Amino acid sequence: MSVRIVLAVAMFASALAAWWVGALFAIALSLRFRAWEVVLFGLFLDILWLPRDIFYGIPIATCLSIILVWGLEPLRRQFLFDYD
Repeated sequence: MSVRIVLAVAMFASALAAWWVGALFAIALSLRFRAWEVVLFGLFLDILWLPRDIFYGIPIATCLSIILVWGLEPLRRQFLFDYD
């Protein structure tokens, strides 16, 4: 099994119990790969944990996951091998 698949499954499974564990998996995944799964994870967290009031809910996890993926892209490209 691929490391990317294992990290993604662990990230989504940990969202049900503790979001911060999933955030650690998201950081590891975005450091290693060009990880679109992290953005989906942020969307999943927003749907799962934000209040149900449509005017109150700001998609914080989705915004942070986009910043994480785009922010770590230069670091990953410079220091790690690109196996995508």
